[in-house]
Amino acid sequence: MITSSDNPTSRRLRQLASEREPGTVFLEGPRVVREAQALGVDLELVAVREGDSFEASAAQTVTLSRSLFRSLSQTVTPQGVFAIGKVSERSFREARVAAQRAGWPLVVLDGVQDPGNVGTIIRSAVAAGAPAVVILPRTADPFGPKAVRASAGQVLRVVIARASWGDFAGLRGMGASSREGVPYQESAIEAGDFLVFGSEVHGLSGPEPSASMDLVTVPMSDHVESLNVGAAAAVLLFEVRRRLTA
Repeated sequence: MITSSDNPTSRRLRQLASEREPGTVFLEGPRVVREAQALGVDLELVAVREGDSFEASAAQTVTLSRSLFRSLSQTVTPQGVFAIGKVSERSFREARVAAQRAGWPLVVLDGVQDPGNVGTIIRSAVAAGAPAVVILPRTADPFGPKAVRASAGQVLRVVIARASWGDFAGLRGMGASSREGVPYQESAIEAGDFLVFGSEVHGLSGPEPSASMDLVTVPMSDHVESLNVGAAAAVLLFEVRRRLTA
């Protein structure tokens, strides 16, 4: 039983919950930890709250006092288990190959700064069948605790790669826009090399001239200025799925 916040394990959990180390992911809640286990994620540590039980295959398993567990939790209602897993980001080329094999455009996040939106979009992408998500600069960390929770652990199921617009040289794709694009019903969104979702505040940052991008829009009533980026992404991603499976 660990009761002290000065214990090395406590300090490591607290640090990873706020600032991720490369190659690691902080997992909270039985659903997310079980998803990680099912996907074969290497678990370095599993920490279970006093009075709870959780079976996991990990290099180290510890019990935390209830008060210590609550102080380390990132959620309003802690769910009884933390874990530290090992993850690796992939190359842009690997993401591109995975998308091509599945016949899907690359799903690209361009400056989406809210980790909840990042996780939500990744969850929708996996649910729709997208095999790869590319992260451009100024996008929230997809393996950060809040993004992982918002994705319900699905971020561990998809190829994640970091890139810059320069990597898209010679490619042609679609960018989601609140008003300026062609209605998605009239656009071949399933046929592009990539499909980009940008910041709700700043919009899309690219691409560079070496790539090309058309804008696509989810039509809305005049009373609404724009959709949340997570909602817009879900509409477009499931439209891609509908067309690819028709």
